Amino acid sequence: METSGRRHALTLLLVDLRDPLNVGSAFRIADATGAKIVLAGTTPTPPNSKINKTARSTVRSVPYQTVVNGMDFLMSKRQEGAHLLALELTDSSSSVLSYELPQDVRDGHREVVLLPGAEAAGVAPELLAQVDAAVHLPMHGQNTSLNVSVAIGAAVYALLGQLQ
Repeated sequence: METSGRRHALTLLLVDLRDPLNVGSAFRIADATGAKIVLAGTTPTPPNSKINKTARSTVRSVPYQTVVNGMDFLMSKRQEGAHLLALELTDSSSSVLSYELPQDVRDGHREVVLLPGAEAAGVAPELLAQVDAAVHLPMHGQNTSLNVSVAIGAAVYALLGQLQ
């Protein structure tokens, strides 16, 4: 199977994730989809044997950076004109399956920063207050959420369908 090596203007901002296996899975997703990763707050960072277990060497090929403060990163991206999107079920969130990215984002003129909720705590209220919109995955069973790495994968692929 041939890969395109294409990179999208999409960054996953992982703030305060607890499980290094989820971080490793996010690296796999970023590799598969051409995204970048920012690890913030208490999120485990490479080198880490548990991240490596699920990342399967993608830590070496996926562009990533670590930052101390997720809010500072988010605000810098806002100043750069990025479209800030939380992956979180809220009273005003839209299904990621029907959410339409702004036209200039779809055309590749602006970056998307996707901020998924952490395993137990979700997206911190102060971060949620700064995003342009919140999207969620529709849930039809008795649970109200998916594992964070599974949710990231589903949401990223739904969004990629809109990116040039």
